Amino acid sequence: MAAKTPSAVLRESVGSLTLQIATFSDIDNGDTWASGIQGIVGAWGSGTDVPTQGTEGIDIGVSGSTLTFSTGEDNRAGKIFVLYKS
Repeated sequence: MAAKTPSAVLRESVGSLTLQIATFSDIDNGDTWASGIQGIVGAWGSGTDVPTQGTEGIDIGVSGSTLTFSTGEDNRAGKIFVLYKS
């Protein structure tokens, strides 16, 4: 388990909410991201690599502004989407 920092962050307006899209190149099971984002409504991930196993997603647990990643295999590349009230 390690603390991760995204390589790129993009912010978009979604009506009364904000969507932050963070790009990661190496997500392992149990890694965390201290995003600093307050008011998180939801978070989800999408792999941008080709996993070696067929059904490997990126699940995300949220505790305050810290996100914890659950992956079936290590070294995943992906985008993490965080929807929040700004």
